[in-house]
Amino acid sequence: MKHTWHISAILPLFLAACASVSPPAPEPQGEAPARAAAAPAEAQARERAGGGDLDPATLYDVLLGEIAAHQGQLDVAAESLLRAAQRTRDPRLAERAALAALQGKRYEEARAAAELWSELRPGSTEAREALAIALLELKRVGEARAALAGMLQAAKGRNLEQAFLRAAAVLGRASVRDRALEVMRQLVEQYPRVPAAHFATAHLAVRAGELEAAEAAVDRALALRPDWQDAALFKARILASRQDAPAAQRWFESYLAAHPDATEVRLQYARHLIDQKLWERARDQFKRVVERNPDDAESVYAVALLALQTNRLEEAERYFRRVLALRPDHEQARLYLGQTLEQARRYPEAARLYGRIGPGEYYLEARARLAAVTAKQGDLAKARALLHATPAENDDERVQLVLAEEQLLRDAKRYREALEVMNAALGRMPGNSHLLYARALVAERLDMLDLVESDLRAILAREPNNANALNALGYTLADRTDRLDEAEELLMKALAQKPDDPFVLDSVGWLYYRQGKNAEAIKYLRRALAIRSDAEIAAHLGEVLWVAGERREAESVWTRALKDTPDSEVLRDVIRKFKP
Repeated sequence: MKHTWHISAILPLFLAACASVSPPAPEPQGEAPARAAAAPAEAQARERAGGGDLDPATLYDVLLGEIAAHQGQLDVAAESLLRAAQRTRDPRLAERAALAALQGKRYEEARAAAELWSELRPGSTEAREALAIALLELKRVGEARAALAGMLQAAKGRNLEQAFLRAAAVLGRASVRDRALEVMRQLVEQYPRVPAAHFATAHLAVRAGELEAAEAAVDRALALRPDWQDAALFKARILASRQDAPAAQRWFESYLAAHPDATEVRLQYARHLIDQKLWERARDQFKRVVERNPDDAESVYAVALLALQTNRLEEAERYFRRVLALRPDHEQARLYLGQTLEQARRYPEAARLYGRIGPGEYYLEARARLAAVTAKQGDLAKARALLHATPAENDDERVQLVLAEEQLLRDAKRYREALEVMNAALGRMPGNSHLLYARALVAERLDMLDLVESDLRAILAREPNNANALNALGYTLADRTDRLDEAEELLMKALAQKPDDPFVLDSVGWLYYRQGKNAEAIKYLRRALAIRSDAEIAAHLGEVLWVAGERREAESVWTRALKDTPDSEVLRDVIRKFKP
């Protein structure tokens, strides 16, 4: 049974301040506070209207529009602010009216306000955008295209790139999506040699779900500007959206062969390789980035993590130390450096690193690892005392500390004591899924299969899609009982939840072996071991290969695994079983 822990003031109404155009009568004393409160709103209204004097009717419209907008009455706000803008011909009021009308989907008022705004501010890109949106919603597509064309004509140089992307964003938001891409293509016809025009078309095509058209458009952009990394990355995203990982990988490789200095593309390629669980190749790409940017701490960190993932401990240590030289406050790198040294059995050095990690995000994990290396140096009592002395602020942290202690005891084969610890913790925090799962692990070691099943089924009663519990129970039934049909039902559910999880794949492979389906078993076990180098998976694969008559390959699998994990009892037991 595999242990797979990883870790959202309303403004007062001021209508009394401007409802009358006649001189005000003397007010009762009690109304003075209302007048005082009105003053800031009136000042704000004058500010929005340019700071000059406003006639009472205009002041009324501005105040009414602002209050209505604040209260979500966008139809009232749009009409009132449009009247005020038309009287004052103030561009700020026209802008406010246009935006309120667009938000309230009052497209005729939005068109009128945006036309006024564009007239008063002929250089405003935002005004032309607002006008185009309103015209598109009014199905006046030709006029909308003219507004966008004017916006493009006003742009120069690098601004043209942004203007095209903004045009694509405007068209992408329009409800008339069947015409949006056509409008963009008509605009691009005026700029056939501008890469940004085709790039913007690709963006709009993706919004419309036309991925082939998007790829064709971004290819035209790259033909005009081959070194454009943004366009290269967008093409990779298009290929990924089509769920064609091999095509995306071929694209990255061909682009980087032609543009080896394209750091952003190389970084994204490395991330793509990680997504595909191609750790070695991802590590190589990050190392290429680090060669060119030796002070890029995040890339150095990525190399260190991938080196640790692939069990290159010396390389991992070197790169983690480089991260800490660049970023001495990088506590996570310090934690992983400690784990690297721990894997290399340099326990005193690992302990010193864990001890340097103070309160914060990684404190509890560091304390758990410090306890682990203390136990590995032969002092289990001190290790447990260290965990008991670690303060916990909530139940989640208490659970983490209990699990760390349970792991210490299980590693020391003190299963009865581990069971007592879990029973006591579940008495304090009954029904906790993490504790139930951990107790099931201990119970399995004690051959208490009824407790294993009851704890895992208790988790599944509340969390029917808990992949870890499904996997653990399914594996236990497949390995320790003849209830193979039940095991298969559980493991197929786990596989649907985590199709690339190496432990789930291992369990499915082991189930097929128990069912006598050796070819299927080998397929799943090979895939599991390719994803994660693990002693138990290697033991299982070697056993099935041996039984299937592939003894040379079985020995090769065991030998490689022994080199990485020479102390694995599971591995040594299975080798002794077939090669006494």
